Amino acid sequence: MSAVIAITSEKGGVGKSTLAVHLAGAFAERGLRVTLVDEDGRVGSSVGWSRRGPGLPFPVLEPDEVRPKALRELDALIIDTEGRPKRKELRDLSERADTILVPSGVSTLELESTLSIADYLNSEGGARRKLKVVLTRVPPTSGAGERAREDLREAGLTVTNTLVRQYASYLRAADLGVLCRDVPDERSAQAWADILSLSREIL
Repeated sequence: MSAVIAITSEKGGVGKSTLAVHLAGAFAERGLRVTLVDEDGRVGSSVGWSRRGPGLPFPVLEPDEVRPKALRELDALIIDTEGRPKRKELRDLSERADTILVPSGVSTLELESTLSIADYLNSEGGARRKLKVVLTRVPPTSGAGERAREDLREAGLTVTNTLVRQYASYLRAADLGVLCRDVPDERSAQAWADILSLSREIL
């Protein structure tokens, strides 16, 4: 059976779909069999991303395209969840997923939102051990990411060591329908290195 990795957040603009697309891309580059399912029917960021460009190196499916038999042959299934999910949806997610990634920026509002969703998931018993926070859109030249990581850890959350720093190549990648590694930008290699490092922490 594949490892099911769900990416969710109660706060918009934290890079949920960017993380989903790039994490799937990193798994694919490492030779893992991976599929991304876009369950955010209202926005469909991941599906739109895949359709804008020449094609991503992994399948991006809508929920009605999923075939359970095919999923059993995967190493990893990534779910890009609906933005700002309801509590019931989070409860269902905690039962389906092996790992729940919560991307968060480093501002006070973003960290408070992350603590809120973590409190709820932690109250769901088994979801506590599945939850990992990924700090995203981290300013590359300040210590804000490191401080936020330690604050969240002191609050009892599991936070990945890798900080996904904020680079323009992610935005350009979304426009072009490619991965950031394929964007002609001097910082693309650094952005991709963050993603590869994160992927090894996750799987």
